[in-house]
Amino acid sequence: MSNDLARLASRIAALERRLAQQTRTSRLAYSSIEDGAVAVYDAGGSLRAIIGQQPDGTSGVNVVNGPRPPIPSVPQVDPVLGGLRITWDGGFADADAAPLDLSRVQVHLLTSADTDPDAMWPAATIEAASGASVTIATNYYGDVWVRLVAVSTSGTPSLPSAAVRTAARRAAAADLGNGTVQQGHIAVGAITTPHLAVGSVTPDQIAVGQGTNLVPDPGFEGAVIAAAVAAAGAPWSLARGNRTGVGVHVDCLAETATYFTLPLATVPVLAGAQLYLAVDVLVSDDLDAQAVKILARWENAAGTVLGYGVVEKPDAIPGMWQRITGQVAAPQGTTQAVIALEASAATTGWAVFDNAEAHTIFGRVVGGARAELGPDGLRLYDETGEPAVSLATGTPQYLTLRSGGQAVATIDTNGNAGFADLAVAGELTVGGDPVTALLGAHARGLVAIDYQTTSVRTTGSEYGFVELAFEADATRMYRITFDAIANPSVAGGELQLRLRDGGANAPTITSPQVQLATHHLPIGNSKRVRLELVRSGTALGAGLHRLLITFRNQYGPDGQYVDLYGAANSPGVLYVEDIGAHVPETGGYNTGGGTSQPPTRTYTKTYAASWSGSYANRSGYNAYYGNSCMQGYYSSNNGIQASLIGFPVQLATDLAGATIQKAEVYLYFEHWYYASGGTAVIRAHSHASRPTKFSCDTEGKSISWSRNQGKWVDITSVFDSTRWRGIALDPNTTNRAYYGRARGVGQTYPPKLRVTYTK
Repeated sequence: MSNDLARLASRIAALERRLAQQTRTSRLAYSSIEDGAVAVYDAGGSLRAIIGQQPDGTSGVNVVNGPRPPIPSVPQVDPVLGGLRITWDGGFADADAAPLDLSRVQVHLLTSADTDPDAMWPAATIEAASGASVTIATNYYGDVWVRLVAVSTSGTPSLPSAAVRTAARRAAAADLGNGTVQQGHIAVGAITTPHLAVGSVTPDQIAVGQGTNLVPDPGFEGAVIAAAVAAAGAPWSLARGNRTGVGVHVDCLAETATYFTLPLATVPVLAGAQLYLAVDVLVSDDLDAQAVKILARWENAAGTVLGYGVVEKPDAIPGMWQRITGQVAAPQGTTQAVIALEASAATTGWAVFDNAEAHTIFGRVVGGARAELGPDGLRLYDETGEPAVSLATGTPQYLTLRSGGQAVATIDTNGNAGFADLAVAGELTVGGDPVTALLGAHARGLVAIDYQTTSVRTTGSEYGFVELAFEADATRMYRITFDAIANPSVAGGELQLRLRDGGANAPTITSPQVQLATHHLPIGNSKRVRLELVRSGTALGAGLHRLLITFRNQYGPDGQYVDLYGAANSPGVLYVEDIGAHVPETGGYNTGGGTSQPPTRTYTKTYAASWSGSYANRSGYNAYYGNSCMQGYYSSNNGIQASLIGFPVQLATDLAGATIQKAEVYLYFEHWYYASGGTAVIRAHSHASRPTKFSCDTEGKSISWSRNQGKWVDITSVFDSTRWRGIALDPNTTNRAYYGRARGVGQTYPPKLRVTYTK
């Protein structure tokens, strides 16, 4: 009994221990988040964090909509050689401690004490929440103001700290040892002739611009342009460049028409020299200016302005980056040129410039036979000074070849060509159709024939007479004809002619019959008899056909026989003709009582594209390319690109209730990543007008193209009459063999759709 009590007490103690353990277990010990997330909201109902699977498919903790961080304390700023050292002590002007969601503290260099920092453009960042120092290099030695901005993990910036005025320290004699100052440390114009002894600087120690570009820092990414912009002051500033990097921004607000000019470089130039100038420009919707431009201001040795060489864009399209290019020539007396950006006679709006170029054009530039070579390409002039060859980008290109002063071959600016003789090793196309296809659309004539000059006799049984074989094409139409002489022994009855088809096998009198012709024998004398059949290659079946003509007499007097023959002066003949491309059957039975239904007909109609456009990352419409049709991957700027091409509403009307026999599209690809050409992937879409987001069918057809080739291609397999209203170019791959540009609506050789249908 005592043992039982002891065991009972032991079991009760064990249960108490288990109960204690269970009560201490977390409420989520056996919980999980399955393919989702937990949203965290504050007391006011605002979303503060997302724990688990994020909207982009990743997993983690994402803090959003956090409160504005406190204002950082005033930084300690120490000038250093060619820069500034900024120290933040980790404190805040309006808080005792750093917030738990602090991400970093941005350092901003500003042109005035009251300038508001742009959180998108910090000069540096301090990552340590406890404070740290950063050193910022600069070639600008004027006054700047330093302000700090705290940024939370949710991306919310604080108000800026109080501004601290400072300036970078210039180099003193004690700072400069052997080799301390090297290429890129000296701004253009910073050192003048009195500072240099003869022979102290050799050509290999001087760098002006980059490569053959006379503009230092042409991408506007470095200290040279930053110093130039800072020196020019308002209205010039740095801004986001062409898709990536840094550009130069000018605010064109003025009470009267004003010329806003920013010099980029002063370079030596001799009279008669030519420069190639180019720059990317982006303008606002409200820009009111004569033009935006890049120019060369021609000056003599005394600095007197002799004139201007201008490359401008007077009608720039707002909101779209555009490149302006051109050539300018220096007048007599020129010794130097000032390369500058300018917004001319402006009163409102703004403009941004990026990627400036100024290159010397090599070659004699005045009169007679000569060559000009520049960044945009090559130009050759004949002895009269007229251009004979122009292979330059951004301008019409043409080529004239001469022999003995006479033109023997020409390719003009529209792509029209003239040659004495032309030999084509590959495929020759006309209007996008291969010549073989154009010829194939018509009858090809006889494909097989046989003549008969002997006779065969039947006395009532079916006999074979002549065999003829040919290869049938499913896309063609054929006429099979037999003509010979029949001679009955006595009048009466009829002669039955049969056409039998053995296919690829030897034909016999039991082979399938494909046609029958009967001829009455009213007199016991010779008469011509004939059998004819028109049939499509589809109905016959593609491939070899061994045809057999058989004959027999029937319903005549007893003992009648018939000879079927041809003579030397009047032979019999069996022949097969190709009479053209396949034509679908469109007729129907009609007893003669009339019908209200219109007859079924075959139509072939060509539709010009009504809209087109490209889509970056296979997503949003990219207005940068206008109506051009891009496909494939070139860089991460636009990702994998795709295009949509649409056709007028008449297409939907015509195809309603129709059966498509053939659908073809014409595209002209002017460029591929590789000189050898590329591959287009064509799909169908159902958009009636150009959408803001890209979408298309998944089924596609891949077709090879050459550069500057326009051609018709068959897309019947991916196009139907009930859903599709246009085509998409969508390779959906980063393989550059698929990167190309086709012409769109409003350009030469625009897209077209040709549909053959019955209705």
